[in-house]
Amino acid sequence: MFSIRIPADKDGKNLISALNALVPEVTSPRLFRALRHRDIRINGKRVRQDQPVAAGDLIELYIPESDLVPARENPTYEIVYTDDKLIIVNKPAGVSVHGDRGRDETGTLIDMLKAEFRSPNLKLCHRLDRNTGGLLLVARDQRTEAAVRIAMANQEIVKRYRCLVRGVPTAGEPVSTIDKSPFLEIKAFLEKDSNNSDVYIHDRRQPNDKPITTRYRVLRVFTNATPDGEAVSELEVELVSGRTHQIRAHFAHIGHPLLGDGKYGRNSFNRQFRGSEGPITRQQLYAVSLLFSHKLSGILTDYAGKNFTVQAEYDLNPNKLC
Repeated sequence: MFSIRIPADKDGKNLISALNALVPEVTSPRLFRALRHRDIRINGKRVRQDQPVAAGDLIELYIPESDLVPARENPTYEIVYTDDKLIIVNKPAGVSVHGDRGRDETGTLIDMLKAEFRSPNLKLCHRLDRNTGGLLLVARDQRTEAAVRIAMANQEIVKRYRCLVRGVPTAGEPVSTIDKSPFLEIKAFLEKDSNNSDVYIHDRRQPNDKPITTRYRVLRVFTNATPDGEAVSELEVELVSGRTHQIRAHFAHIGHPLLGDGKYGRNSFNRQFRGSEGPITRQQLYAVSLLFSHKLSGILTDYAGKNFTVQAEYDLNPNKLC
């Protein structure tokens, strides 16, 4: 059992948000489960729902030691920007954005944000895979969410990623992007197998396929990155369409799978790369930028011309690939 006295700087914070900071060895999903099972007391009273706490409150948390994890395994998100319409979050890899359909999953990013901002009306404007970290747009209301989705469809809000891939891609046609950066553009068709959480890429359209467009530019090439002398590239990638697993599947299709991606790449290749925690086990992909067009209008006028950028966080140090 943990006994925690709420300090003055956590006064008014929601319970889960305060415990995330005060007891980092307990993950957010485990805290939400403790709430459901009424394993948390505030000043001697059992609670079932997240709620604000006050300075001096005594929190008793009944969690077995077997459920504790080192602090480094308890990822926390960063609020990059917030106002009365939007929240921009830097999500760590390993955190689910939302629950899967048909599954009772708590402790997801949207759960934690709703708790922290005390707002059940927050809306995800787009998605990131559980094992992909980076910038995520969250709207405070449905009207803003709808405006953001339309702007994304019109390429007036652009998402960019960085990733590490096998080899050096050269495919594609030159295009000019929202900020006039030179990118190469590749196109294909994507088939989604929802039952197995897989997608397939085709060069020619087949029944039920959706068209996809991906843009990229090569930022760095690490020659002789493997014992066999293969190269690895760091790419900046821009999504024009935003289909499930699009970046991972599209680059695998043209012969350049993402490092660490066992679904669309080859684990025999991935095992050659190690991070600080051992062999990499997930795709080396991070959402690094959100670019807002100068053309934005209506309720998004205040964001016209703004850009938000974070550093890519990989499981391995790319400089050691040289």
